[in-house]
Amino acid sequence: MKTLEDISDYLRNALSSSAYDYDALDAELGLAAGTIVRILDATGDYSVMELMVVLNRFGLGLDIFDQIELKKMKEGPRGPLPELTVKTRVQIAVDNIAQPKRSSN
Repeated sequence: MKTLEDISDYLRNALSSSAYDYDALDAELGLAAGTIVRILDATGDYSVMELMVVLNRFGLGLDIFDQIELKKMKEGPRGPLPELTVKTRVQIAVDNIAQPKRSSN
């Protein structure tokens, strides 16, 4: 996640299966009224401490990594995987659909 909107989208999706009274949650967590809504809607600034309180409440966490180490975790220690040389039937079908059809003139 790179933006406040990414964080908001993630949290909104994670909490979408449950109905919460956000005003009650703000009060329970000791946050100013409307804080959770601002976080979920990406409509305003909020502090890292407020975000951490909300994440903790829902059993989530925030970790900070060195960018090079994070890239290695995402791609693997040897970089991104090479493109597959053997394609599955599904990949072949998708490729055939994506290719423009040649006219038979």
